[in-house]
Amino acid sequence: MRVERLSSIAGGFDGVLLDQFGVLHDGHRLYPGALEVLEGLKSSEIPVAILTNSGKRTAANRERLLSLGVPRDTFVDVVTSGELAYHSLMVGFEVTGRAPYAFIVGTPGEEYGFDLVPTVDDPKAADVILFLGSDAPRTSLDAYRELLGDAKAPAICCNPDRWRITRDGLQPGAGAIAEAYAQMGGQVTWIGKPYPEIYLNACASLGGASRVLCVGDSAEHDVAGGRSAGLTTMLVMTGVSDGLDGEHVEPRPDYWMERLRW
Repeated sequence: MRVERLSSIAGGFDGVLLDQFGVLHDGHRLYPGALEVLEGLKSSEIPVAILTNSGKRTAANRERLLSLGVPRDTFVDVVTSGELAYHSLMVGFEVTGRAPYAFIVGTPGEEYGFDLVPTVDDPKAADVILFLGSDAPRTSLDAYRELLGDAKAPAICCNPDRWRITRDGLQPGAGAIAEAYAQMGGQVTWIGKPYPEIYLNACASLGGASRVLCVGDSAEHDVAGGRSAGLTTMLVMTGVSDGLDGEHVEPRPDYWMERLRW
């Protein structure tokens, strides 16, 4: 069902899981109407958790939103795939007594917050490979295949998004690189949307909400994951869905709108 404004259906929900990249902002600036949506949900006393496939931990994503002008009182918290992955590594550390040596795939210069995880510069020397981000288009998928071709370590994909929004348009994301590694025979554990664990954590942050709307820009991740978690889904035709026809995307969302509006 197409809707023009989120306010037209918001009364049917007592919690919202809201994607950030491609829905609230493009990584550099907020989309028109994003603040009005957050303020409208706050005024309606509907709690919002920002649910994101980001290899960075919660604190960095929270600070990004604040720096873009999102008021802190418009969302209860940010739930990131990177945070869940980091905690799973720390649990492993507590069991084994040592942190695994990791080879990190990400964007050079980015701080992902995996401070306590020792790193190596050669994937063949790693205990684990962490797919946190992507350097595309500067580094192509073929270059990543060559880099990882002789690696044997199990991997954790901390951001399953296959596409990322850049100033050069959509480029392969961490999920696409992890997928390439899996195709070469690598063992990959996936953390984030559309997989169940992140939805359990996100819904818990909403304080027991039972009627939850999951809003995102990716049918592959936001709609598929929300449906699998038993949530109502809304697809916004911005971000990775920009230019697509909301009537014909698969899997089908319960609702769709051209852009996020209150």
